[in-house]
Amino acid sequence: MEASDRDLMGRLALGDRGALEPLMERHYRRIYRVALAYLRNVDDALDAVQETFVKAFRNAARWDPASEVAPWLVRIAVNHSIDRYRRGRRRLAREEPLDDGDHELRMAAAGPSAERAVFGREVAERVAEALKDLPAKQREVFVLRHYDEMSLDEIAQTLGMSLGTVKSSLHRAVHRLRADLEGLKA
Repeated sequence: MEASDRDLMGRLALGDRGALEPLMERHYRRIYRVALAYLRNVDDALDAVQETFVKAFRNAARWDPASEVAPWLVRIAVNHSIDRYRRGRRRLAREEPLDDGDHELRMAAAGPSAERAVFGREVAERVAEALKDLPAKQREVFVLRHYDEMSLDEIAQTLGMSLGTVKSSLHRAVHRLRADLEGLKA
């Protein structure tokens, strides 16, 4: 019989490194989606997944056995992704952009038309900017709901919020995003 998440966390708390691999296999996809939604970069998201499980191993003794494992792992991933995002923003603020002539634009021959590809990038940039402008709690709720496809109850448990607060935060986030992205059509 396969060990439960709680059993694996109990083993981790006792220092059993062998319990980490099955826990990672069960949860890495969800953690990756959450990290990618925040960081918008594959390499950064992969690093965040690794760091999430390292932190889970190091802090396994502090995990509350009465709580579920998945929301606890997601909370670690969210916190780490937010911290990493903020560090990246501070670093970018100090870096100089490249001159236009210093790099090439490469396009896939079989990909969408150039016009469509540019529009797609513009949409992605506008959505990313609009998400950045949301208050932190609204952004967290929106990302967990629409990028990680968590239920409202799961979000409430993960973020330690009441269900009503999750619903109102999601409603406000969607309303604000719609206003910020108004007029954006293909």
